[in-house]
Formats: sequence, C-alpha cells, structure tokens
Amino acid sequence: MKKISVLVLCFITAAFYAAIPQSVTLESGDLKIRLDGRKRWNMNRIEYKNELLCIDSPHAHYGMTCRPVDFKYAVGSGHEETGFGEKVVSVRFFVDDKEVFPQENIPLCGKKIKVEKVSKILDINVVYDIFIENNIISEFIEIEAEKDMKLHHLYFFMHPWSPRFTDLYLKYANGSSKNISFKSDHKFVNRKFAPFCAWYDSKSGYGAATSFRNVKGSKKLMRFIWDRPQYRKDYLCDFAMTILPAKHVVSYKAKTAFFRQKDNKKWISDAETIYKKTVL
Repeated sequence: MKKISVLVLCFITAAFYAAIPQSVTLESGDLKIRLDGRKRWNMNRIEYKNELLCIDSPHAHYGMTCRPVDFKYAVGSGHEETGFGEKVVSVRFFVDDKEVFPQENIPLCGKKIKVEKVSKILDINVVYDIFIENNIISEFIEIEAEKDMKLHHLYFFMHPWSPRFTDLYLKYANGSSKNISFKSDHKFVNRKFAPFCAWYDSKSGYGAATSFRNVKGSKKLMRFIWDRPQYRKDYLCDFAMTILPAKHVVSYKAKTAFFRQKDNKKWISDAETIYKKTVL
C-alpha cells in the first residue's frame, strides 16, 4: 500500500464527495445492491429476486470497523460515535470491464459490476473491492496500519441479514457443522471461526451463504453471529485484544451466494453444494 499524506487525502476526499451520488444502485442478474454515501459507499442494502435479504438501517452497518483499546466505540463504515469515521479517498465503478461514472437515480446494470474503493480508518489504510457476477457477491479487503495499533478488535465483511432468516448453518474448518434456529434474544450464537455460513428463511425458502477464503496475515480469526430482533449480524473478527503491527499487510476474501429452496428439509443440502463451490 502507498502512504497518502493528510493534505492530499483531504483534497482528494473533498473533490470526491462533491462528485459521486449519495446513493448508487448496482443491478446484475437477480441481485440489486445499494451503496450509500452516509455509510461511506459501503453496501447498505441487498435484494435477491426483489426480496430484501440484507437490510438498510441507520443502525445496521456493513463494511469494516476498527476499535482501539482506548476507544469506547468502533470507527468505520457507518460508525461515527467517536467523531471520526471512515475517510473515503476514492471509489471507481466498472460495468462489464469498462469504467463508468454514476449518475443520480440511474442504476448501474451489467453482467459484471466492480467497485474499487480506497479509504482510511484512523491509522489504517484500506483497499476494498466488490465484484458482482452470476448472482454472487465477491468482496476483497486489504489493510495496512501506518503505526502499531493496540486493538480491542477489527471487524470485516459486516452483513446485517434480515430478521426474516429463521435458521443458520455453520461449517467449521475441521469439517464439523452446526444448525441453529434464531430466537432474536440478542445473544451471540457463534464466536468460533467458521469459513462458511448459510442463512435460511423457512417461510419463503430464500437463503444466502457467505464463505471466507484466502485469508493472509491474520492473527486471531473469529466469526461472530449476533441474533437480534432487528437483524442477524455477521462479523469476521480479527486482532481482538492484540496489536496490529505497523506495515503488516492483512487481506481477506468473501463470497456470498443466494438460493431458494421451498422444501425446509432440503435447504442444508443446497447450502452444502454452495460450500463445495465457494470454499473447497
């Protein structure tokens, strides 16, 4: 990663904010995804076949957050409780391999859509890419701290899935699995690292599955699943209660696929098929 001076960062950021629409909708296949400026152009809504599966709310954030041990709150994506927040340097949009410039209230539509974002969260330089094709969302993030940072945690690939999801299927690195029914009781139903996780709505048959892969430079991987009435929140957690060293590059990839299985007895089989395609 290249260092960006504070002066240049401020100049680029000001020019950028003046040019990009405050909401950009991406449409590819059966997916419709919205990025919002108030969430620093992270994803803020995911629809599959016109069904809302990942919510948009002022209190439900996507993307990445960082919390140093001496901070009371997290910083990043939509989190601005500390008065800081994510500083976006640039965002570039590509439709079917051609760079395009979003226009207000006009969706970006294509078979392949890519978004490349560069930003800064406190002393961490961040590169974040979204790629949409064949009804799959691929996400890539790479970070590098400018100085040693003693952290409470880092969260990546935060997804506030809809409370419509009734069931959860987890697949762990050792091959074991777990099936959980959501209760909306505000508890964390999982804290262990699981490279694969599927969400299912038993009423409609709609489901989503996210896999983590190609992890490099990690320290202490965990996967938090928070069961709340307003959402089923998914977090990839790393560097909890430890130091992120200066110049240490860390990167992660995630893939999210979608499905529909009306037979409640068959959805885990569908999830296993996605697991074999996205993880193995």
